[in-house]
Amino acid sequence: MILSVFFFSLMSLLAKLISTTIPTGQIVLIRGVVGSILAYWGIRAVGVPVWGSNKKLLIFRGVTGFGALMCFFWTLINLPLAEATILFYMSPCLAAILATIILREHLSIGMVIGFLICILGVIFVIQPEFIFSVQRLHLPSVAVGILGAILAALAFVSVRKLRETDHALVIIFYFSFVSALSAVPFVAVYHAIPSLTEWLVLIGIGICTHTAQIFLTRSLHREPTSRAMGVSYVQVLFAVVWGIIIFGDYPNLLSLIGMILVAGGSVITAQRRSARHPSLRPSGHSP
Repeated sequence: MILSVFFFSLMSLLAKLISTTIPTGQIVLIRGVVGSILAYWGIRAVGVPVWGSNKKLLIFRGVTGFGALMCFFWTLINLPLAEATILFYMSPCLAAILATIILREHLSIGMVIGFLICILGVIFVIQPEFIFSVQRLHLPSVAVGILGAILAALAFVSVRKLRETDHALVIIFYFSFVSALSAVPFVAVYHAIPSLTEWLVLIGIGICTHTAQIFLTRSLHREPTSRAMGVSYVQVLFAVVWGIIIFGDYPNLLSLIGMILVAGGSVITAQRRSARHPSLRPSGHSP
């Protein structure tokens, strides 16, 4: 999961660098096409059926993943980055709760404490204006952000369930393929002609996303949703590092405290359970 969020942070960085010149739908379409090609090659290499077994749930995973992505981009456009990020980071907690209800996974008190520490750390790192100052938010955009977090949580839980029937690369292929198809109408309405450099960045976004999806799916195949999602908060630390290296945004004292809280909360959440609740073995379908 740490490797997954590292590559997701790279994807976010590249998307931020190119978002001023390339429309969101076009970014999603190209990364979906690149991911579909890479996943298809992998599927052919391991010799499993391309279209999988649980097709309905695979399509559901693709649709919810695409919806979550588009909602997140919507909030980025209409809300400050901090507020959009706070809303997005509701998804790991929601995924843990849904996995407990739907999949009957164990959620210990320690994991709950770890989640709460991570959330507090995220708030300290990004310091959203609606908490640290008086500001009225655009409520429709907030509603879209919450919807995106719910869709992302549903996508995570479906990946966890799909480990019982489908290979990880098939799950990734469906997400990329469905995302690409869903983005076509947006690109038909508004698109741009990328330069050579922009094409390289777009392909890099696709490669980073595909790599991140491999590690994400593998993590959710091997570990319960709550533990895997708890570690995903480490992405906040990667975001801070990229901010320093690329944009020269150095963290203040509150951010440093938040980084420590995120790291500590992730460690607590990732701790293995007692012998009464042994970790699930990896599925035979994982790569």
